Amino acid sequence: MAGSKYGDLIKYNQLIRDIPYYGGKSIVAHDGELDVDCSLGYHCITGKMSFPRRHAHDFPELLCFIGSDPLHMYDLGAEVEITLGEEDEKHIIDRGAVVSIPSGLMHCPIVFTRVDRPLIFLEISLTRIWKPDNLPPDEER
Repeated sequence: MAGSKYGDLIKYNQLIRDIPYYGGKSIVAHDGELDVDCSLGYHCITGKMSFPRRHAHDFPELLCFIGSDPLHMYDLGAEVEITLGEEDEKHIIDRGAVVSIPSGLMHCPIVFTRVDRPLIFLEISLTRIWKPDNLPPDEER
């Protein structure tokens, strides 16, 4: 809106990305587009996939696994294996969940081992800029 004091705070299509790896459209703000100390990625997962690279951040992160039926958000319709910590502690997520990752905690791989229907994967990072290509190289196993 011309002359609006706060209109630039509202983002419409600027954040929508077509990332075929996820199986659908995504909403991504990893480059400071939100003009706050937070970045996000909202992705629709439609099939088996993984994030194999173990890493840690110098900021907290929330990983949200949400069923796509708004009346039954905790019915994930999928199974996800996530590895946390230096000890490689594995957890199976089979219903809606939020994983709170403190700054410095090693995490991943994340493996979507079963996807019966699309689900939402939302990552919220408490940093203005989040660059996955800045992660350290995969460790040899």
